[in-house]
Amino acid sequence: MKEYIFKSRAICSEFSISNIAKRFDINRKIKWEEPLVLRDSQLQGYVKSIEDKVVYIYHFGSIVFVNFTNDEIDDFINIIKLTPNSIKSLNKYMKYECREDFRIVLHEHMEEQLEYESLVINSIDEHHFSMTALVVAKSVALETIEVTMDVVFDDVEKIIKSLENGNLNINEKQAASIIGRVLSFKHTTISYIMLLDKPAIAWKNESAENLFNDLADLFELNDRYEKLNAKSQTMVDIIEIFANLSHSKRANNLEIIVILLILIEVIIAFRDIIFR
Repeated sequence: MKEYIFKSRAICSEFSISNIAKRFDINRKIKWEEPLVLRDSQLQGYVKSIEDKVVYIYHFGSIVFVNFTNDEIDDFINIIKLTPNSIKSLNKYMKYECREDFRIVLHEHMEEQLEYESLVINSIDEHHFSMTALVVAKSVALETIEVTMDVVFDDVEKIIKSLENGNLNINEKQAASIIGRVLSFKHTTISYIMLLDKPAIAWKNESAENLFNDLADLFELNDRYEKLNAKSQTMVDIIEIFANLSHSKRANNLEIIVILLILIEVIIAFRDIIFR
């Protein structure tokens, strides 16, 4: 029996894969949807032993480490962060580094089965590594968006409480800022993480496709996306209502001011007539 431990970390919103690749003397062009995979001699000097160790670095800010110790992970992440222009975009709302762990168990005398925290197989192929790494990377990136969305929802709750007290203290600029953050999360989930897309190998390899679908179901990627999408749409609707109410309030105030100005003008005119 042999185990491969996958440890995923969400580091930022977007990596510059090409700049990180140069750090490890990789000059070939890496497609935008592909991860940077480091193994064997590419890891020499960065870990004590390179045997059975692999690193998958994804453009959407997640890194998956195979058979790395926690200390090795911390050291490697520091190397990435110190690489010039390695990080394109940081998530300033991240409260902590999101993590996701999983393992593949290779057992020659057992049938393949997917369990809560592990995949048991009797023979191993490259797609077992790539599909597992991809799904745990997407899961931890999605968790980052979920945590960030909770921060935004806290701001929305403050507005709701303010409305309950009869106060409309949100302006259009504040509303636009919150809506923009929510829409940004939706864009990141679909465009950057490509949560709804299958990897290229899944279209060519039936076993890879089945494994990807099973792992995606295990980590509830689609269900979590649907909940996140519904929650974001609810927040957008709430903020739009507040913005409309605030706009109506200001419009009413302007109407009152206009009426008062007209009234003052009438009074002045009437006074002039009386004392003429």
